[in-house]
Amino acid sequence: MALYRKIIVVIFSLVVLVCLYAGVFHWMTADTAQAMKAERPELEWLRLEYNLDEEQFSEIRAKHEAHDIVCRDLCRRLVEARKQLDRAINEEGTMSPVVSAALAQWTEQRQRCREATLEHMYDVSSVMSPEAAKRYRERIFRQ
Repeated sequence: MALYRKIIVVIFSLVVLVCLYAGVFHWMTADTAQAMKAERPELEWLRLEYNLDEEQFSEIRAKHEAHDIVCRDLCRRLVEARKQLDRAINEEGTMSPVVSAALAQWTEQRQRCREATLEHMYDVSSVMSPEAAKRYRERIFRQ
């Protein structure tokens, strides 16, 4: 009888632990699961992290969509500048005006990308409350 009781206690303990694990897992991942169901899940973290209301989130989403267009164009130009730089480096046998010009073009394109990204981050933070904007800038600009 004592062995039977021990087996029941072990099984009951395992069931309780599994239920506890499932509950904690659901509780810890509910926000993430909900965010993945959103229209733009890649932006949903902003809503959650900075307590954005619907108006703020809609404005940020519009800014993000506009920035996507600019970013794609800048990335395309940066890739092309990098290809030209690689070609110049491979074709020239030494540092030459061709390599210098290609390097300058690539550096300029990279700078444009960085400036556009910073401008976008400032635009996004301008929609937030002052406290949230400060936290956002500290988090984003630290990277």
